[in-house]
Amino acid sequence: MEKRSFVAGAAVLAAAGLLVKFIGAVYHIPLANLVGVDAMRYYDIVYRYYTWLLVISSAGLPTAISKLVSERVTLGDYKGGRQVFKTAFRLLLLVGIFTSLFMYFGADLLSGISYPKDASLEIAKQALSFRALAPALLFVSLMCAYRGYLQGMQQMTGTAVSQIAEQLFKLAAGFALAKLLLPKGPEYAAMGALIGVSISEFFALIIIFVFYIRRRQRFIEPQSTQKFQTSSLPISRQILMIAVPVTIGASVMPLTGILDSALIIRTLEGIGYSVEAAGEAYSLLYSYVTRVINMPAVLTVALAMSLVPAISSYTAKKEFRLVKSAALTGMKLALIIGTPCAVGLYVLAEPILGMLYSSLTKVQLSVASDLMRTACVGVVFLSLVQALTGVIQGLGKPYVPVINLVFGGFLKVVTLLVLMRRPEINIQGAAVSTVVCYGAAGILDIVYLVRKTGLRLNIFDVFIKPIASSALMGLAVYALYAFLIAHISPTLATLIAVMLGVALYAAAFIGLRMLNTEDLAFIPGGSRLKALMGQPKRKR
Repeated sequence: MEKRSFVAGAAVLAAAGLLVKFIGAVYHIPLANLVGVDAMRYYDIVYRYYTWLLVISSAGLPTAISKLVSERVTLGDYKGGRQVFKTAFRLLLLVGIFTSLFMYFGADLLSGISYPKDASLEIAKQALSFRALAPALLFVSLMCAYRGYLQGMQQMTGTAVSQIAEQLFKLAAGFALAKLLLPKGPEYAAMGALIGVSISEFFALIIIFVFYIRRRQRFIEPQSTQKFQTSSLPISRQILMIAVPVTIGASVMPLTGILDSALIIRTLEGIGYSVEAAGEAYSLLYSYVTRVINMPAVLTVALAMSLVPAISSYTAKKEFRLVKSAALTGMKLALIIGTPCAVGLYVLAEPILGMLYSSLTKVQLSVASDLMRTACVGVVFLSLVQALTGVIQGLGKPYVPVINLVFGGFLKVVTLLVLMRRPEINIQGAAVSTVVCYGAAGILDIVYLVRKTGLRLNIFDVFIKPIASSALMGLAVYALYAFLIAHISPTLATLIAVMLGVALYAAAFIGLRMLNTEDLAFIPGGSRLKALMGQPKRKR
């Protein structure tokens, strides 16, 4: 495989991945406004189990298929590559059938995990959503077989197109069915939205299958008498040896989400909440606040994508000075992105939520705003975790960030149980527990990175510049919004305040030269920023 085709393919997947995340983040805003808090609770609870079951087919197995196919095709063993695909397809077909049947026939059992035993009506309503989403697990499993094979053949376009189509079909079908079924009740609206997800996965499967069929002849090489040296292990075992560790690592956060859905409603009910009130509090935190909090993650995910290959290359070449420089850049960028986002979400918590979710009542908006002010602190740590995960993976230590995140998840559960049992804290304990989770994982990642690379942190450059700039930006935004709200509509006042905040922070970014010449060299398009920041382009 040519290096250029590999880089181009990686760029296609990265761009598609960012677009998919953006569409997914935006989709939930009109959906939540249409169906309301109760329906979003049914939607999000089932989606946490779906995400976990999906990890089995969509995390490690496509990676294993891609790797094994690529290795064989690089040697000219196209027949061996097809054997990997056929074996993996059969394996993923079994996984898809099992997980789909488990979710469909275990709907009542899974629903009962999140609710008290006496909430039989809520369990029955929740089960509708589980059954609506069950077919998607089979469709995604089969789709992942094609995606893994095509990626191994350096044919990234099929994966990218199917990913984007998947989101667009989900947006159209999910929204239409939710609106159609809403008059029957929130549980049916959620069911409709999730049927839309199953439909979207089916069409995405069809698209990538057609893409595979139309290009299948290109993957068939003339028969060769050459004997290829391959592993003596069965292909299925080779696939599992690669897939299982990746799957375990990718399961950490989905399992944490399941624990949240299993504990929060039950814990709130235990301190005197009705099942309905507990469900509403859960939905406000996870269907509304967390969705907004996670939006800046689209930027830090892109950052992690760009850091992994750079640091891997420097590590392989033993260019340790550049490894340190790239690692420091990753940490800086995480704080430069995460800190102002956290401050902005804190200062404008109620205006932003009110602008995005006009369907919330005043009481719901007040509760959600308080939760936002607590949870937004986690944006900084989440940005660090995502960026530093990319850095540490680039160093060839993929398990370290997973272990750190597992420890953070353990602290999250403990914190949640301790705080939420106090009636005066209640649902705020869940928001605090998320901050604790990412805070612990982020700090452990920093400690590991400093010890592993001998990295020296300039406190002023790395921490003080973004924190001080964000604080001043926050004060200006708060003052401007307080002035504008008396004269214009809340939405317009919010948008103007946000634009002022972006402009002020951009000016501080340039004026304080938060990134130096070496930092800019690691950023796609960074050379264009050098002149703007008063740093001449360095000739190479």
